[in-house]
Amino acid sequence: MVMPTGTGKTEVMIAAAVEAACDRVLIIVPSDALRLQTADRFASYSVLEKLGTVVGVPNPVVGILSSRPTPEQFAAVGACNVVVATMSAIGLAGEETQKQFAALFSHIFFDEAHHIEAATWKRFQKVIGRANVLLFTATPFREDGKALDGKLIYEFPLSLAQERGFFQSIRFKEVFQPNGLRSDASIAEAAVGVLREDLDAGFDHILMARANTIDAAEDLYRQVYARYDDLQPIVIHSRTPNRQAVLSDIKARRHRIVVCVDMFGEGFDLPQLKIAALHSPHKSLGITLQFIGRFARTTANVGQATFIANTAEDGVPEALESLYLEDADWNSLLSDMSFNAIDPMAKLSDLVDRLETPPAAPDEDLDISTLALRPKLSTQVYRTEQFEPGRYAKAFRAAQKVHQPLISLRDNFLVLVVNQKDGIDWTDSKDISIDSWDLFIAKYDPELQLLYIHSSRKGDAGGSLAKAISTNPVLIKEEEVFKAFSGLQRLVLHNVGLSSLSRNVRYQMFAGLDVRNAVDPLQQQSKRKSNITGVGYEDGARVSVGCSRKGKIWSLTSGTLTDWIDWCEGIGRKLVDPNARHDDFLRHTLIPRAIIELPDSEALLVDWPDQLFESSTFRFEVLIGGTKFGFHDCGLDLVEWVPGNSFVFVLKAGEEISITLRLTLRAETPDLDGYLVEKLDGPDAEIDAAGDRKPVQDFFQSNPPLVRLADGSQLSGNILLKPQEDLPELYDLANISFLDWNGVDLRKESRWKDGVYRADSIQQRFVEGLLEGPSTFIIDDDDTGESADVVAIEETDDTIVVSFWHLKYAEGEIGRRASDLYVVCGQAQKSVKWTWSLKNLINHLTVRETSHLKGRDTRFLRGTPSELTTLRKASRRKFVEYRIGIVQPGLNGENIPNEHLALLAATSSFIQTVTGRPLLTVANRIER
Repeated sequence: MVMPTGTGKTEVMIAAAVEAACDRVLIIVPSDALRLQTADRFASYSVLEKLGTVVGVPNPVVGILSSRPTPEQFAAVGACNVVVATMSAIGLAGEETQKQFAALFSHIFFDEAHHIEAATWKRFQKVIGRANVLLFTATPFREDGKALDGKLIYEFPLSLAQERGFFQSIRFKEVFQPNGLRSDASIAEAAVGVLREDLDAGFDHILMARANTIDAAEDLYRQVYARYDDLQPIVIHSRTPNRQAVLSDIKARRHRIVVCVDMFGEGFDLPQLKIAALHSPHKSLGITLQFIGRFARTTANVGQATFIANTAEDGVPEALESLYLEDADWNSLLSDMSFNAIDPMAKLSDLVDRLETPPAAPDEDLDISTLALRPKLSTQVYRTEQFEPGRYAKAFRAAQKVHQPLISLRDNFLVLVVNQKDGIDWTDSKDISIDSWDLFIAKYDPELQLLYIHSSRKGDAGGSLAKAISTNPVLIKEEEVFKAFSGLQRLVLHNVGLSSLSRNVRYQMFAGLDVRNAVDPLQQQSKRKSNITGVGYEDGARVSVGCSRKGKIWSLTSGTLTDWIDWCEGIGRKLVDPNARHDDFLRHTLIPRAIIELPDSEALLVDWPDQLFESSTFRFEVLIGGTKFGFHDCGLDLVEWVPGNSFVFVLKAGEEISITLRLTLRAETPDLDGYLVEKLDGPDAEIDAAGDRKPVQDFFQSNPPLVRLADGSQLSGNILLKPQEDLPELYDLANISFLDWNGVDLRKESRWKDGVYRADSIQQRFVEGLLEGPSTFIIDDDDTGESADVVAIEETDDTIVVSFWHLKYAEGEIGRRASDLYVVCGQAQKSVKWTWSLKNLINHLTVRETSHLKGRDTRFLRGTPSELTTLRKASRRKFVEYRIGIVQPGLNGENIPNEHLALLAATSSFIQTVTGRPLLTVANRIER
């Protein structure tokens, strides 16, 4: 039973117990407060008599178990109709006593059943026996991904609870304070303001300020809320002396402000709690929904609930971000979030509910929860025209016992648990063996005529099942199976197995730097692919795929039965796609190779290592003397790239500090990296990245800078990654557009330099063109540490388009300076790292506006930082596209040399692989 907090779960328990004429009911609750509250309501039938739901039924005898059950108490338990206990009390008893205790009850109700996976609950669940069990919860999903064991028989949606008035309307009040030191004071000021308004309006309201730790709560009370002494603020937590007396004073409204951690959890009923100052929002969707539900309850003399939080702060998980948007409508969002969290559970429950035991299946005591099954995402795929799951028994020998066969004819789905005894490989004795349990799953897609078979058992166990339950199944194998890789971009292969035609070497396994060359067709004259595993990107998500020539396809993840079905259907669509080739994935694979000499290709840029931006907790500082420089104030530039075995680059911190370093390639040994980074010039400095603090040269020794080359390759340390596909020779001229550059000094690049605004600059003219378009945000990000010279963001109802524009001044004859184009193409490729996380980009732009104006009044030429933060949170519900472009009035778009077109093509190929969009170019138009 799924019911939102505050909608009467206890009353439904009472009604269910009366309607079912239960002999004796055990109610298990998670807290002492709920134990007393539930017992009181059962004893009087709560409001059910007034409603006419329970009429003429004697009040039950209700017992409260406040300590571990003992056999001496069983006679008293037998005199009760209802017993209310906590799991912590029951769990103190031994297993046999728990079993005897459970046998006293015909029905057992679990309240707040999302706790049921706790160890004490699970142990008791195993000894319950044949009692009827009913689970009640507001949140049937768990944060660890496990499903609750049971059938979802009824859900009272949050939207219906709101519609019927169980919840009063909810208001969210935004505080936008980018300065973290002032965040708590700003939240408190707004929350106290709401409290005073509500009290003046005659509402009997209490404000609760939530911190995430006891120490934080104490600091919050002392430093922020103590000043509002007329509202009698108080702090309460698990170490508070005389806590019950303090709680009584709170209920008596002697305190209008309460600072706490999680004191008001399950079972605490105080409808006057109407204002929540969220100094530390909850990280869990389930806890958040319960927390909000307690504030939204209705009672006499209270108004709407108000929640206050700082929307400029990070740390709110993805599932909750939409709540913390400017003007967020919690009344609609909460019901949507509740539905989105419960719906996967409901779909799994529906699937399991449609599974039936075949009539011929033997009775057995084994009871394995189908809801709890989490198979590896793996399958064999067969082509077949007929599916007959009832014939599954023909697939197994007499020594193999099939347990719990389950079939859904509606879903064309079969689940089997199979047990057998396996011999030990180090003895022929029959007296000892391995008791082996395996899971078999089958799903048939009649539209594609594909049968998916999963078997946890090694070998071709799935083949026997396919033959038993389908007609003339044909396994998809050999080269065709590798079509499962189609659609993956920037694929890096982890392992490659090759079978050989040679008598001497039948099989080779490759891992490491040679793995990509191992499957290069030119290297396969006497070999063929046997099995391959790789990781790439599909629809913006990181996915893993493995394939075996024998027909096995897998991912490196697990999931529920519905997850497995969804994954199989995605694989099946690739296998039947006539446009997908078995070697498509080779075109997007990077070829790693260790080198001791720099490649011949021209270097376009040097940048920070990719792994810095892959971290979810990105933190970075350069420390020089007593001065700290954040990431937004630092950058890397290439100084020297000439034939040989070394190149020179510079780390810039702020406007004046430069540290010159050299990376030298060398022969790699077990004790030495294949490169050495040395500091050549500049002050001593350290880099602190995610708490790991090292001298600058040691940092780059552990995290070598990334160099991107004109041919699409990239160099990291001594490892050169080279795309397999040939780069297009020429750039698509359809991606070139033009601006009128009359009146512009083409030698002036930036609109703002040395504190002076330059109206005749290239950047200003380009910005003027953007201002005439639909962009929601236009931001000048020029200066050291930039993401681009100009960032333009356009928001629609379902899409966010982020454009990075890189500008370069013109010098000399227009259209002939290749060096200018190399620089701006390098900058374009460098900005690719900002497409990995919209959150990181928006945080960067916000920091630049608040701390790095460099003399400007603002960097925002359209839009505001507050609106940008709102966009960041809205992005979870929208598709985000990235586009990268260059603005080069020194490039004559009417007469571009082939050398320049090749460079544009190489840059565009790399950018399109990552973003899905080609490089855009804004050029000059000069007729010749």
